[in-house]
Amino acid sequence: MFRTNFIYIPHSYYDDTTLILQEIVETPLKCYIHSLSGERFENRLKFHMPNPFQVENPLLYILESGSANGTLCLCEPPDELVLWNPSTDELNVVTSSSMVSMPPYRDPYPALHGFGYDHVRDDYKIIRCIHFFPLEDEDLFRLNLLKEDVQRDEISYAPVWEIYSLRCNTWEELHVDIPPLCFSGLLYTDGICHWLSRNNAQYYMVSFDLSNHVFFTTFTPLEIPTDIDPNLDFGDVMKQLVMLNGSIALISWYEYTATFHISVLGELGVSESWTKLFIIGPLSDLLTYPIGAGSNGDIFFKAGDGKLVFDLRTQMIEELDGVEKAYSEIIIYKKNGGIDH
Repeated sequence: MFRTNFIYIPHSYYDDTTLILQEIVETPLKCYIHSLSGERFENRLKFHMPNPFQVENPLLYILESGSANGTLCLCEPPDELVLWNPSTDELNVVTSSSMVSMPPYRDPYPALHGFGYDHVRDDYKIIRCIHFFPLEDEDLFRLNLLKEDVQRDEISYAPVWEIYSLRCNTWEELHVDIPPLCFSGLLYTDGICHWLSRNNAQYYMVSFDLSNHVFFTTFTPLEIPTDIDPNLDFGDVMKQLVMLNGSIALISWYEYTATFHISVLGELGVSESWTKLFIIGPLSDLLTYPIGAGSNGDIFFKAGDGKLVFDLRTQMIEELDGVEKAYSEIIIYKKNGGIDH
């Protein structure tokens, strides 16, 4: 009964929302973004992106966590960020962080972990972890440095967490040891950013509150039967977070099968509140990974060079046209009046 009601009862979370299909190809590097509409997503409209940095071939892509009050976080590799509201065309370029550009000499890699709205301070925030690596020979050449100029023993390569505030237009270092992202599938809900992490064979969801800068974890079930493969390696168990009918859902699958297990979380921080609702498959061996969920019990998958939509209500599969050989994501965009400062 719960499963039936969960699928068929509409949720207000999806009022005034649009599905966005984002596809990124490597050769040549390019991003295609379209909004999807229609009963079976037959209508596709190109999403017109801004070009805030006035580059000839911009590669702006949308952070997969989705929108906050109608605002999206756009990323231009390697570390340029923009907050943009498509409904109002309001645009805010995110200032650079001194943590990325300052000495000592090390190669920074900023890993975005979430974007959302701080309802206590009426502020928009971005959280990320900056990983550091030793400079390669080509980096030294570019900086006109010799190896002996870099005192590697005196350089810290420990990761640094920092958070951006639009209201202050600054980055602030977070002096806290937060478990980093280990899987795809960032989520934002009600002022909290969520991502998946793991410790050996234990998987858990990390939830970071944008208002008080405190994180907590919710352990996730393994879901995959341990007898599925006598050589089962927990490193081959894949997981992804999606928003399913207004609830946080976890999709789990074994990399070498096409069977997907879906559980829904009842209460944040309570590991026992996960409820398994669906087992999909086995499906086509061409299925590689889920790329998101829609508003009516639809789960989107990347399948070989194409994409599929699985309807949880009808248990039917439909093909979805798209760019071949592209990394794909489904993003839910909810309209709003814009950033009001």
